Amino acid sequence: MKAFRKGRMMTQLMTEDGIGTIRDIFHPTDFSPPSMAAFAHALKLTIGMKADLTIMHVDPDRADTDFYEFPRVRATLARWGFLPHGATKDQLLQLGIGVRKIRAVAADPVTSMVQFLWSKPADLLVAATHERDELASWLHSQLGEQLSRRSRIMTLFVPELTKGFVALETGQSRLRRILIPVDHRPSPQESIEAACAMATGLKEDKILFHLLHVGSARNLPHVRLPIGPGWQWGWTVTSGMVADEILSTSNRLDCDLIVMSTQGRHGFLDALCGSTTERVLRGSHIPLLTVPAPRFP
Repeated sequence: MKAFRKGRMMTQLMTEDGIGTIRDIFHPTDFSPPSMAAFAHALKLTIGMKADLTIMHVDPDRADTDFYEFPRVRATLARWGFLPHGATKDQLLQLGIGVRKIRAVAADPVTSMVQFLWSKPADLLVAATHERDELASWLHSQLGEQLSRRSRIMTLFVPELTKGFVALETGQSRLRRILIPVDHRPSPQESIEAACAMATGLKEDKILFHLLHVGSARNLPHVRLPIGPGWQWGWTVTSGMVADEILSTSNRLDCDLIVMSTQGRHGFLDALCGSTTERVLRGSHIPLLTVPAPRFP
């Protein structure tokens, strides 16, 4: 394990609106190009939120003490302009962040990571998703999906074949439109606050938060909309299949991020085809932030 740690600092995102803190970010990696795109998002949020970042890889059958395959944090931050080239560990710590790299060996990578997160909880998980055919998606969950479901941690999924809203080469972020599907259950307030946390962490000041309700206009959920500089809020009410409407609306509005509250799977159909959130994840070409609903609202 390699670790460069700063002193513990709680980063309050929006005190006035009661939005919580993101102090620890966890990024599972398999060293693939999609994982590098997810790493860029994790690192940019770490910088913006003055958080600690843990990068973990689990080898299924061999012990490798090398870390040369891991993403280069200091080199990336130097390329982005946050550090000078050849920066030291002390210069990294002066940014107010901590970085920990972990390489483990386990037959079941998901269980290994869940056990780690039980001992060292994270506030946000940032994971890549990989392209697969639809039947395979029904039958087998990917590592990031399994880890998110079993750990019940807020998760930012960055799909393969997309640059997302953070550029790996430059570190520049582009988060202009966020789609937030809302209903009475699960409560949408947590997803609204999580969307605001993303905007605040990336220092974005011109954002349209778009609320989508699939159902009757007479049955809109009551929500509290935080106020921020340059923030705007809009509504769309439509009918149809929920996952299909979310995907079509995100495409029509040219959104950069979808933020959804999720309760996990319920019943045989969800077990076979996945929850609404999982169906959106399979069909989305932009990042998706899932926010677990409280177990006992």
